[in-house]
Amino acid sequence: MPTDDLIELCTTIPLWLVVAVRAYYWPTTPGKRAIFATFLALAVGSTLRFSYIENALVDLTGLTDAAVLPKHLAVMLSCTLLVGWVESVVPPLAIEPAWRRWVAFKPRMITVALAGLAASAVFPYTAPSVIAPDGSRDFASAQYGDVAGSVHLSLYLLSMGAALLPSSLLCLTVAKRTDDRLLRLCMRLMAAGAAVGTLYPFYRISFLVCGFTGLEYPLSEGAFHLGGSLLPLVTIILVLVGSSVRAVELLLRASRQRRGLIALRPLWQELVSVLPPDTILRHLKAGTSPDHDRRRFRDLYGRLDERVVDISDAAFELLPWISEDLHRRALVTARDAGLHGADARAAREALCLRVARLKAIEGEDYAARPAGALLSLRNDLQSNSLWLARVSRHYTSAQLADAAAALGQDAPQKVTA
Repeated sequence: MPTDDLIELCTTIPLWLVVAVRAYYWPTTPGKRAIFATFLALAVGSTLRFSYIENALVDLTGLTDAAVLPKHLAVMLSCTLLVGWVESVVPPLAIEPAWRRWVAFKPRMITVALAGLAASAVFPYTAPSVIAPDGSRDFASAQYGDVAGSVHLSLYLLSMGAALLPSSLLCLTVAKRTDDRLLRLCMRLMAAGAAVGTLYPFYRISFLVCGFTGLEYPLSEGAFHLGGSLLPLVTIILVLVGSSVRAVELLLRASRQRRGLIALRPLWQELVSVLPPDTILRHLKAGTSPDHDRRRFRDLYGRLDERVVDISDAAFELLPWISEDLHRRALVTARDAGLHGADARAAREALCLRVARLKAIEGEDYAARPAGALLSLRNDLQSNSLWLARVSRHYTSAQLADAAAALGQDAPQKVTA
């Protein structure tokens, strides 16, 4: 496999993975759509750099450089879209620098459209690719001293630089104005990537200049070719890592929410039966299952929040059967089982819920002296999920199930008229 293809694998595979993940969580805001389109265009352009793809297009179309023009246009578009995404996350100020007007939506789209049209118009007159030392097709080296080829590459490269330079500046602007530590790290990494990418046009154009001035280029053809592959590699990796910093945080959060859904399922399944009929019907229609909890990653936050609310509502429905005496004896039972601290409190709540549910199902009378609030919940979904997962674990404990049965056999306190 040519060296170029090995290098491209290091960028193309991560690019398509990022595109796949962002497509699964379909972008709903202009900023998210811009970054999705950026990576999609970049992934297409990167894929067209593979030798076997280029050769396949040559065989299919009969054109020597069938993959080159679409590859260049895709990269030009991706760089321009990157500016749009970064601009969408810049915290605004009352007075912005004058250069911000030149990278607004209309100017940058007009620029990339004109550059793309001009590059397309001159492309048929460029010199055909040559075979590089590693066996891949080398379009850039073939344009050494060629007027049409140099014009085409200059339009392509300068449009990239005109997009990557303001992208780097905008990223630094975001990093300077935000207090979010992860966003600041994200923007600094992307600024570094865009800055490295800005060097790429100068690197390529310096080679083209030598073709018309008679100056000898300081690098050999193989070294120049390798450098032309490594600079985009570093650029794309830095941009990918930078844009994924917050995505990693979101993935970790989604993983915690998924674990919360699975952990709360046993408790939720038991308690949902005491909820109003409309709520039960809603869950029957939704058809949620253990497999659904494990494998479906959409709207994890909403599903977990709904589950916590259902458990909280069910606990409220069961309060009339939880007496102060039951509340006290449940804690004693938990401690007798060797539990202490938070585990003892969670076991007390689990025991009270289990006993109250049995009393409610059997239609027993309300307690004469209800204990009042039961669950120790806060105004934070993650904290509530962790606490209820602990309660759920004790609720399903075989040891505490026997203890709950013993507590439930005690004579209930009747409501006196």
